[in-house]
Amino acid sequence: MIARNRNAAWVLRALAIVTVFVASLALATPSLAADPPARLQADAQQREDGSWMLRATVTRGGAVKSQETVLFLARVEFFGERWVPLGTAVTDAAGVASRLYSPTANGVQELIARFAASDGTFDSDPFEITVSGALPALSEEAPVLPIVRAWAFPVGAAILFLVWLMLAVIFLRAVIGIARPTSPQTSGCAPTRKGPVESSPQQPSSME
Repeated sequence: MIARNRNAAWVLRALAIVTVFVASLALATPSLAADPPARLQADAQQREDGSWMLRATVTRGGAVKSQETVLFLARVEFFGERWVPLGTAVTDAAGVASRLYSPTANGVQELIARFAASDGTFDSDPFEITVSGALPALSEEAPVLPIVRAWAFPVGAAILFLVWLMLAVIFLRAVIGIARPTSPQTSGCAPTRKGPVESSPQQPSSME
């Protein structure tokens, strides 16, 4: 009888431990699910003056996030493909970060918005805009950009080649000048005569 009571007590203790563990796990699960990673969604809208308003919305678990910094970048092909920062913007009370962008060329442009929270959460959203029609005030200089991009590399390569050629000529002239022996006639000094020096005969004195 005593052994049965002991076994029942151990079973009750085990059930109590399992119940406490399950309850703590159930309480911890909502807290883990309440902190999902942040998400970013970007888009752009063209204005009447030809500029674009870039917008990015930051949310976390369906709720908007304010006071978060969003970085906008554009892909360019100038001396190779690269991403050029367009600037940053901070999300407002609606979770939207906005920045004005004035493109200087027509065509399809690839953009991307990036977001990094203080807790290490990171997200990005690439998007495209198609620039056509009227451009902003800088459009008068826009036709010059393709010409500069086309001639920048060959002109730079030609200048670099000329610089190296001048350095090579200077180096060769220095080497040739060191290797060439210097002759006495071209040294600028009169040759030294060797042998005894003949004295001139003395003139007779008028007193004699």
